[in-house]
Amino acid sequence: MHQYQNLFKNKFLFNQLNRNLYTAIFSSGILFNSVYAQQNDIEEIDSKSTSTAQEVIQLDAVNVIATIKKNTIASGTLGSRSDLETPFSSQHVDAKQIEQSQAKTIGKLFEGDASIESKGSSYGLDAYSISVRGLNLDFVNGYKIDGHPFQMYGVELPLELFEQVQVLKGATGFLYGIGSPGGTVNYISKKPTSSPKASLSVGYSSDDLFSQHADIGGHFDEAHKYGYRFNLVNEQGRAFNGTKVDRQAASLYLTAQLSPKLDIYANGFYQKRNLNGGISTISIANSGNYAYSGTTLPKAISGRKDLTAYDSSYYDSIAWGAATGLNWQFNDQWSLHGSYSHTLKQIDSRDETLYLRNSQGDYNLALRQFYRPTLAYDSVQLRLEGMFNTGWLKHQLIAGIDWQRQTRDLNIGNPNLNPATNTGGQNYVYPGTGTYPAGNLYDSSLNLIYGGYAPREYFRISNWNTKSAYISDTLSVNDAWSVLLGLRKFDYENSNYYVSGRLRSHYQQNPVSPTVALLWHPQAQTTVYASYVEALEDGGTVGSTYTNAYQQLDPVKSKQYELGIKTEQKNWSLASALFRIERGTGYANAQNQYVVDGIAQYDGLEFNGQFKATDFLRLNASGVWINAEYTKAADDILGKQPTAVARFQGSFGFEKDFRTVEGLTVHGNIKYIGKQYINNANTLHTSSYQVVNLGAIYRQNLGQHQLIYRAEINNLFDQDYWIASTNALQIGAPRTLSLNLQYDF
Repeated sequence: MHQYQNLFKNKFLFNQLNRNLYTAIFSSGILFNSVYAQQNDIEEIDSKSTSTAQEVIQLDAVNVIATIKKNTIASGTLGSRSDLETPFSSQHVDAKQIEQSQAKTIGKLFEGDASIESKGSSYGLDAYSISVRGLNLDFVNGYKIDGHPFQMYGVELPLELFEQVQVLKGATGFLYGIGSPGGTVNYISKKPTSSPKASLSVGYSSDDLFSQHADIGGHFDEAHKYGYRFNLVNEQGRAFNGTKVDRQAASLYLTAQLSPKLDIYANGFYQKRNLNGGISTISIANSGNYAYSGTTLPKAISGRKDLTAYDSSYYDSIAWGAATGLNWQFNDQWSLHGSYSHTLKQIDSRDETLYLRNSQGDYNLALRQFYRPTLAYDSVQLRLEGMFNTGWLKHQLIAGIDWQRQTRDLNIGNPNLNPATNTGGQNYVYPGTGTYPAGNLYDSSLNLIYGGYAPREYFRISNWNTKSAYISDTLSVNDAWSVLLGLRKFDYENSNYYVSGRLRSHYQQNPVSPTVALLWHPQAQTTVYASYVEALEDGGTVGSTYTNAYQQLDPVKSKQYELGIKTEQKNWSLASALFRIERGTGYANAQNQYVVDGIAQYDGLEFNGQFKATDFLRLNASGVWINAEYTKAADDILGKQPTAVARFQGSFGFEKDFRTVEGLTVHGNIKYIGKQYINNANTLHTSSYQVVNLGAIYRQNLGQHQLIYRAEINNLFDQDYWIASTNALQIGAPRTLSLNLQYDF
């Protein structure tokens, strides 16, 4: 507990806002305790508590859940549908759950869903990364903000700014366009509230991180025609692995109802996130003369281990976005939705990579510097939704067009390379002797100094444009049976450039992505479905270690077949799916050319269930079994298992209210991750592990206001574990304590 001894030192009061906020909240708590001690009318207190509990139950059962399901794929090509109307698996987390878990990374949000696995550790470069059904999401196209694309690599979006985070599992080519067949994450921005809202919160996370968050919303006028929602976040301090964190974020969402049938909106967000030290990545890939020689992996090290060798290492990022749009409800049957979004991500970094050499933990260390690699997205969406009948046949028609433009800038790289052919980004620094310094995972970190210089210039490395048009029709004869038919046509153009500006490669493709699904509703609360959908993902650029280095690969097609059931009953619910994903994949052939003509097949069964055991106890369980193998590939990997896929993953959790202590709720979760190979030869694998989390929430009513205490312990038993990636490892987070105090005005 030594890391918690300095919890309430004065240094956390590092600015006047923080001092005022803590004083106000703690004063409110003292005032309430005084009033409560003098309160003799116990029946009045019980009455108020019962009334409040009823309001919470009504909100969870009606407003929150219904809204979430209505928006499950609200920005996709299926329009606004409830989860029961959607023939695909999905998962969502709302703002209350985000606050309850005190999550700072997306992986923490979905710890209750076994098929969603975090592939990064908090306050690292891969904190954003998750896999779904054993497939890593595409960080270029797999993440959306209100349905529009945002490039996530190296950036963790500020969860405090969002009302929901939704995961649509599986192939989403028809629904969202180009992206990984693993799925799509959609961040839903916080919008104006129907009644005035204001909350302030302060938080602490071990070892030395403090945060503040303000959330204010409502309407400017009594008629509720003009709404606003404003969020402001600050986080500073030092994390458990020695990383110094300095993060600020803000968002604003404005709405205007121009008429009963037409409303418009504009919103934006900004985040500056600076990390200093503690950001090493561990790789087993070959680098120069350094190759991994072991037959097993080293024993996992503690997440508290600070492997930073250079005091000057850092990873600074800026992300911002702005969007505007309209919703026009012509009548009860027809509506039009249009929107435009611009997002930008910019990185300036000098980070370290550890290249493992053997199972004893020996490594060599490289320093890499990037100067302001930038990726910008412009996105326009227009969608028409309508319902009509042709005789006895009912139609739910959706048609639309999308346009996206992505521009990517990268640093110049090594200035000694020929500028006519240099592709950029090869800016590895070899300090001192010109070789990688050596160290060991179990020894103290290296103490190195880099006084060199890397070019702080960048160039336009790629432009690509995607235009698509789609149409879908859900045909139904009655309330029990319906058929979904959909088709999306793409025009995909990609151009890549040398540092000199000379065109390196260009291609244009016109793929088609169809979907078809059959839905059966044996009762209003149950859906049985069978669906087929395809995914399209960018083929990417071949790496520098292959003989066809820097070649641009064509888009890769994947197919998904899914049979599922969803039901929501009074005291329990269940969502289960049997799926097969046939993913186009690449590999190195005998000539060391990287080619994309293989197929990796993922066969799986997943389930998520919730059970209300009593009025005070809720249980949830989740599991996924995946059998994955290369069914078409080079002989040396044919029949092998793809990297970073566990045969089984499971999760079990509970939430318990206490009658004897009004307002107290305790929750917990255990998640199991099976062993995973990290190389295509299937000779190296991580060990299975399980992580236990435990938390508590206590709510105190202050008249019309509320004071909320939260405590969360992640990795309760301080398990050491590796997180598996392809040819790389991340260090699992250690036991951490998080505390939060929130006052709702």
